[in-house]
Amino acid sequence: MEDTRPAFERAADGVEGGERALQAMTNADAQLISTRPETLLMQLQGYAAVAAAEAEGDDLIGEVVRVGWMRIRATVHLSLGADADETASFFACGMLGNTPTAIGLPASTGR
Repeated sequence: MEDTRPAFERAADGVEGGERALQAMTNADAQLISTRPETLLMQLQGYAAVAAAEAEGDDLIGEVVRVGWMRIRATVHLSLGADADETASFFACGMLGNTPTAIGLPASTGR
């Protein structure tokens, strides 16, 4: 998550308009996944680890992962002009691309 958030932040830095910021962050996400797919895979593994750990009564992993995710969300949300619908759409579309990538299919399979 510490690679993803700064990538979004750099992409949207100085970009005027929500649509341009959206495209810049989408491009940054695609670039990160294509050049460092382990970043995505570790992030998804962290999400799964939260459920497993919390089922065993361990909340520490969840606390760390939630803080990281909320930092990414805040970066995206502010870059999109604090528009809740745009923020939700960004993450929904991202997961639609991330899921095929994580299982070894091209990201375009989700479109």
